[in-house]
Formats: sequence, C-alpha cells, structure tokens
Amino acid sequence: MKLHEISVKRPVAVLMCVLIILVLGSVSFSKISVDLMPNINLPIAIVSTSYSGVAPEEIETILTKPIENTIATVNNIKSIQSISSEGNSIIIAEFNSGTDMDFATLQMREKVDMIKGYLPNDINNPMVMKLDPNMMPILNISITNNHNEMTLKQFSDEYIKPRLERLEGVASLGVTGGRTKEIQVNVDPEKAAGYGISLNQIMSVLQTENLNLPGGAIEYADKKLLVRSTGEFKNIEQIKNIPLTLPNGIVLYLHDIADVAHTNKPVDSYSRTNGKSSISLSLQKQTNANTVSVTRAVKNELSIIEKEYPDLNIDIVFDQGNFIEKAISSVANNAVIGGLLAVLILFVFLKNMRTTFIIATAIPISIISTFVLMFFAGVSINIVSLGGLALGVGMLVDNAIVVLENIYRHHSEGYTKVEAALTGTKEVGRAILAS
Repeated sequence: MKLHEISVKRPVAVLMCVLIILVLGSVSFSKISVDLMPNINLPIAIVSTSYSGVAPEEIETILTKPIENTIATVNNIKSIQSISSEGNSIIIAEFNSGTDMDFATLQMREKVDMIKGYLPNDINNPMVMKLDPNMMPILNISITNNHNEMTLKQFSDEYIKPRLERLEGVASLGVTGGRTKEIQVNVDPEKAAGYGISLNQIMSVLQTENLNLPGGAIEYADKKLLVRSTGEFKNIEQIKNIPLTLPNGIVLYLHDIADVAHTNKPVDSYSRTNGKSSISLSLQKQTNANTVSVTRAVKNELSIIEKEYPDLNIDIVFDQGNFIEKAISSVANNAVIGGLLAVLILFVFLKNMRTTFIIATAIPISIISTFVLMFFAGVSINIVSLGGLALGVGMLVDNAIVVLENIYRHHSEGYTKVEAALTGTKEVGRAILAS
C-alpha cells in the first residue's frame, strides 16, 4: 500500500506514528542548541606574529615577506593580504570556497614551521588560526569595587576567572584593565659599561638565578622522597644582591649598577564602567556549546559570587544570549501569529470547522517532527532555521488546501468519503511531493 492508502486504511497505526513523532520532536527540541546564526565556515585564515619594539618597515622585511612567500605555496589560495604595523605582522589568506579549513590551516602551520629557523629568535611564535564567528565573545562582564585596581585585578585572575572557566561550555575568559605588579631592573649604562658588563650578561644571570630545579630522589627508610633545589626569588632584596663576577675576579652586586624597584607594569589599555575604573572579562564559548545555556550558567554563577562578596559590583555590559533569546522569540512569535492568521482566514473562506481543524493540527505536527530531523542533522535553532520553518508553514497550508479541495471535489461528485480521500490524494500526491 502507498502512503495515502495506509493513512486512510490504518488510522490507529498512523495515530501512533504521529504520537511517536510528537514525543521524539519534544525531546529533540529540548536538546537542540540555540544560536543566533548557523555554523559558518569562512574560507579565511590568519597568521599573526609579534616582534615588540620593531618598526613597521623592519616588520615587513624580516617577518611579513618571508611568511607571505611561504604561505603563497599552500593549495587553494585565492588571495593574500598583509598588514605590517609596529611590533606586529598579520597575514590574511583567503581560500577558494569549499576548502577544508582544518586541513588548510594545518598546511599553513607546516609551511610556517619550515621557515622558523630564518626568522629572528626573539619573536613570539607565529599563530595560525582560521576565521571563526564563534571566536567573538558572547559575554562582556564589568567588575568594580572600592579597592585599588591591583587588588581587584589579582582577585579577578585568581578567583573569578577559574570559577567561570570551570562551567560547562566556557572555552576561555580574557581579563583586561587594572594594574599588574612587576619588578623593574633599570641598569645604569655608564656604570655597566665601566665594569665591562653587558645587558645580555645581566639578563642571563637573572634567568639562571630564578629557577627551581629537580634534584632527583633519595630513599629514607621505606620512603622515596623527591628532591628539588629552590632558587626562585622570594623578595626584592634577593634580586638586588645577585652577584656579578667580573673577568678579573672582582664580585659586584646587581644593586651596584642597577636600580631594582617593585612597581606597576605600564598600562597599555584601560577599562572603565560608568566613569569608574573596572576589570573587564570577555567570555568565549566552546564551538558546539549552546550560547543561551552558557550565558545563563555564567550569570547564575556571577549572582552567587555577588552574594559571597557584597563589595563587588558585577555588571553585564554585553550579553549575546539575551540578544539571541529576543531575536529567536521574535521570529517564533511571527511564525505562530502567521499560522494562526492562516487558520483564521481558512475558516472564513471554507466555513467548515472540521476542514480547518485538519489544517490547524497539521501545522504544529509538521513543525515538531522537523525538530527530530534538525537534532539528528546537528542543525541549531537560529534565525535562519526558524525563518525556514516560518516559510514552511505557509507552504504547508497551501499544500493542505490543494489536497482537501481535490478530496472535496470528488466527494461532491458522488464518491464516498474513503474513495474521495484515496482518489483525491492520489491525483495530487506526486505534485505535492515534488513541490
């Protein structure tokens, strides 16, 4: 039997199938991720390299051009653009549409690794990354209180950031603003030159003295103990008293040729909220995580933190989850209103409650059954998919009217209800399926 024959001759079986689909659709709907837009694979990759304290002309000569030339040999490259600025080189590679960006970025990393030996030793490792809309922060948080910026920055780094990063779906959390402590060693160039000590020598001594090294293991009774030598600096006085040995055997100390100060790191960015200095947190989600669920979990955790520390003022500056909820709600409401208006207009023209009820029940059943396919296909609920469902409602109503009108025509010609349903559906079935 064909589908229309089964639907007419096996009503109980069809009803059970519909109920199964409704249950599966309801479960699938609760598990489908909600996002603003569908996953977009942009065919663009970026190579970013930093070399602090170098002018743009030198950046272009020693970084941008060599990396650009080797990137040009990667397959499926469409165009390459580069930006050389003070201390930074950015190369933007556009690939042909449909390129596997995971494989393309892997090729780019291999090419960059091949020329690393020809690049300056003190540059930061070149970062190769594909352009992904999910890299944008989904939540910006501002934290203020009455304490100094240094204490607030340290508290945010050591307590708030780890707490939020433990939440499911959170990928990383960037902290900006505030001040950070650092120890500056300001060498007097005239004194250092007089003693024949170079800056490289001082840097080497600082690096080798500030280390904790493993010392092997010793057996004590029935225990095996790990040994290590602790050499990391505990206070500023230890740094001032680092010995520097001259070629003639004379020993100097670092404080003889340099001023060692415990001060703040120079500020290159500021964060303010309502005119007050603040700490800004930028949260990024995992690629497959539900944006709305992640933002809700983070906001719940922030409310708990506020209760534990009443002196903190935590404000949500930007919330993509809230924006998505409003956008999705607006599209969903339009789809519901459109369906209700379609049913109302059908009743006005058909003037038959039973016929109108058939079309009215077909709309939600079809939409809920679509959620099953969306879940197994990995499609999220977003503006595009909901827009497609809204368009599908209109098409569903049109098709239902065509089938019902043809059945009604055969019934008016003397066919029984069953014969009219079978014959009328058979005549337009292929056309409806094709549309």
